[in-house]
Amino acid sequence: MSKNNLLSPDFTEDLVAFMVQSMLTISRFPRAPFALVPLSKTDEVIYGADALIESISPIYIQFKRSFAYPENSASKIIKDRKVLKVDYAPKALFFYLRAKKPHHTDFQHNVLFDLKSKLDSTGKGRAFYAAPLFLNRTAYLLAVHMSVLLSWRPWHYFRDYPFFEQTQTVLTSTGSVRFQNIPILKEHIVIPPHARVTTHRHRYSYLETGTDVCFHQPTQVDGANSLGQEIYDFLRFRDGQPTTEMLDFEDSVSFVDDLSSGIIDLSRQRMSDSIVNRWIAFGEHLRKEFEIFQFGLIKLRN
Repeated sequence: MSKNNLLSPDFTEDLVAFMVQSMLTISRFPRAPFALVPLSKTDEVIYGADALIESISPIYIQFKRSFAYPENSASKIIKDRKVLKVDYAPKALFFYLRAKKPHHTDFQHNVLFDLKSKLDSTGKGRAFYAAPLFLNRTAYLLAVHMSVLLSWRPWHYFRDYPFFEQTQTVLTSTGSVRFQNIPILKEHIVIPPHARVTTHRHRYSYLETGTDVCFHQPTQVDGANSLGQEIYDFLRFRDGQPTTEMLDFEDSVSFVDDLSSGIIDLSRQRMSDSIVNRWIAFGEHLRKEFEIFQFGLIKLRN
């Protein structure tokens, strides 16, 4: 432990990605012709014929892990929060931005920010960081395990669990999945990239409650959310239909080409390549080069 009392997680970002992906994605919403799936060759979730897909809306996530400093630390994170008059007790959690690889022309943060800007301007997708509010791998695994059990069983079966008096509905009669009611997804903070950077030497910090977010220039930033609420707000199912505006799949080629502009040249692919393969190629590039995961909300044809 350093003189500034840095508290480090004992798990990797890959574990975070695996845990969230297993909780977030389902092959198909019950009683509704929708699927929320990862879109890259690595995930091997390929729907094959384009004729099966009617519309699509993408989500891009950079998974992070949280570090922390206790309130008595002499770290710059704590000093910055004091200057901003933002709470830092009993500790402040934070994550680092990713350094630029030698062959990259821009920072991973800026790639995510540009994706967010393009999606925000069209209202057809989301892009953000997601980090667990845990430092301990055992606690993280236990929380995920209990979350799976509690999401699909009545609460009163688990009277020793601290939230046993609460009630929740994860799956509704219309096929809507209430992601904001899944306990473990409440334990992940979502932070949209708020500005471009000229160096990776920045941090986002926040409390264990997932509130009071700061960017270490320093400045306080808005827009943080829990992962469950973020996904629920994105979907907003009503009567089995999402309120999110989705792209007609046949028209999505120009959209994915625009998203990929400056990142990868999809126009070099063979004209015979299917639309879904263009999306998958972009998702594979983002994951391999920048560790940004591409998910797709897909509506399947009846």
